[in-house]
Amino acid sequence: MFGKGLLTIPRIWRGCFLLACIGAGTALAGPALIITNLPPYGSTANLGGLVQGVPPAEARVAVFIEVPGYGWVTKPTCAQPLTPIQPDGSWSADITTGGTDELATRIAALLVATNYNEPCVLGLDFLPTNVWARALARAVITRPYPGPRWLRFSGYDWWVKKSGPGPVGPGPNYFSDSPDNVWVDAQGRLHLRITHRTNQWQCAELVSARTFGYGSYRFQLESPADDLDPNAVLGLFTWSDDPAYAYREIDIECARWGNAADPNNAQFVVQPYDQPGHLARLAVPAGQTNAALLFTWETNRVRFQAQRGRFSPQPAPGAVITNWTCSLGVPQTGDENVRLNLWLFNGQAPARQQEVEVIISQFQFVPLDAPRSGLLTNATRLPGGSCRFTLEGDFDRWYQVLASSDLNAWQELATILATNRSLNFEDSAAAGFARRFYRVLTLP
Repeated sequence: MFGKGLLTIPRIWRGCFLLACIGAGTALAGPALIITNLPPYGSTANLGGLVQGVPPAEARVAVFIEVPGYGWVTKPTCAQPLTPIQPDGSWSADITTGGTDELATRIAALLVATNYNEPCVLGLDFLPTNVWARALARAVITRPYPGPRWLRFSGYDWWVKKSGPGPVGPGPNYFSDSPDNVWVDAQGRLHLRITHRTNQWQCAELVSARTFGYGSYRFQLESPADDLDPNAVLGLFTWSDDPAYAYREIDIECARWGNAADPNNAQFVVQPYDQPGHLARLAVPAGQTNAALLFTWETNRVRFQAQRGRFSPQPAPGAVITNWTCSLGVPQTGDENVRLNLWLFNGQAPARQQEVEVIISQFQFVPLDAPRSGLLTNATRLPGGSCRFTLEGDFDRWYQVLASSDLNAWQELATILATNRSLNFEDSAAAGFARRFYRVLTLP
């Protein structure tokens, strides 16, 4: 595949060689909108981003901000509600044109057709359903602001839920943002813990800063679901504060709901759960210390799966615990977030009267459309011997970078989440090799 001539390069020639890009797709998937310049909280800088997959002249960007205490607002103004897209796909919008706009906590950018007739939004609690329905692509994000505790997990920003003086849902329970309840360890694994402090049982919840939309949501559980306290509930789900579409809630829940004798210990749900065909109970086998729990959200169905061990895009039949598909009442994507929580059913104390802990090693989101193959460019051998190059790929895709010194033995250097369409990568270990070859694998 690489050509015999490459094998005759003298070892005295020190170089970096980009050889192969291997992936599942060959062309850019559907329309995509990426925020590349998110102004920090309190800033008056412009919001900026990129559009991919549509001719720039055929689309515009509709931008909205949510200001606490006031609601959602059209930006830049109702007189200028749509932002043009430049020939290179870039766009920039002024989101601080009045009032206390710089204190906005949530920002929504929607890709729409040029003939889109946008309603003026001034102070609404929720964006109209029609706004989401007509978007070709979207990016919705909560930017870090003072108050919540923020942390980084699986390549994304999250904020930690904290209840006030009284209990809140679900449960109701007390929720703590203490590092005793929510933390990421040195291996990058998330720990959720129900603790007993100041004469209270305190639960844990983590909320993603951004909206993901249609695609595959994968949760790698590193704790045995079968051994969870009968009164504890582990929730892996999407949620919007907008009540439309049953709050856009799609759930994977590990729980026995207080019944220790229940042979099932988990369930898949498309809310509302009490409607026929919206819930399926299952059992993650006893002794299964880790499991991959996932759902794929499409416009007309949600496909759920539970796997033994680590996630595989093509698991062997024996690795699949169960599959289930719901095609009833499937919600339309909007401004939902991913939430990971560990709480107590009906606010009851753990049945074992012990603190409860669950470990999640990874959350992964993969869009529905087939990606382009990753591309490695601009290889440079630095003075210290390191090799630097650029990885170009699709936003929200995962890429595996591999290296070799002889084109036979390949070593994984990193698995990278594409947070932009191009990322710089440096291999410091290349200093120990006279020549170094690289390739990239687009992960499914």
